Amino acid sequence: MTGRTRARLMGLARRVYRVPSPTYNHASHSNLRRFSNALSGPTRRDGVRVLNVGGGGRQYPPDTLDGFVRQAIVNIDVERHPGVHVLADAARLPFASYAFGGALSTAVLEHVRRPGAAIGEMARVCAPGALIYIEVPFLQGFHASPNDYQRYTSSGVAELLRDFEDVEVGVCVGPSSALSWVLRGYLKGVLSGFSRSRVRERAAEFVAAWLTTPVKYLDHFVADRPAAEDLASGFYAFARAPKD
Repeated sequence: MTGRTRARLMGLARRVYRVPSPTYNHASHSNLRRFSNALSGPTRRDGVRVLNVGGGGRQYPPDTLDGFVRQAIVNIDVERHPGVHVLADAARLPFASYAFGGALSTAVLEHVRRPGAAIGEMARVCAPGALIYIEVPFLQGFHASPNDYQRYTSSGVAELLRDFEDVEVGVCVGPSSALSWVLRGYLKGVLSGFSRSRVRERAAEFVAAWLTTPVKYLDHFVADRPAAEDLASGFYAFARAPKD
């Protein structure tokens, strides 16, 4: 087998090996549109910026954030990725106080060693009354990026944002996604013999993911029910930066 043929086969294998997400976030699209709509007016003014904490290489769907908001976003992360503007620790942001007109952080705070400090920094660098939007996990398996430290109940989210105003907490990833994640992890473990072999884990995860992923879509029916927060996979929160 020539080197070129081997490279083509490896490229094909990477395209075929696609593992779907274990979760279905039923609220993120509408929440990001709400966040964008609230900021699209102010961001039309020159100099207004929006902070994205832990933005990494994440691309938000085109129908969520207004064009003006996208242009105003400053992505920070601890690692270099395409689209990252500033390398920084979320707990020690290199920006002046009141530098931003809004901030968001989705699926990031579980990877931050000091989430309380990160939230405090978001409050510091945002103008008084600026809109904040976050998404954090509750019932989810371990997923390091580069590490994984904590989970939050709905009351835990409210406590994290205790110094903010107009705090609103809700379910964005429901109980069916939580079940999907647990089933996938357990089936992956059984198929791999709970091994740490990278090859066995990847093969087992591929099979387990495709067998269990339909479960998450049951959140279409249950994620908005009142008691869904008891077994939710993740929560969102809107809040306003404290006013002086």
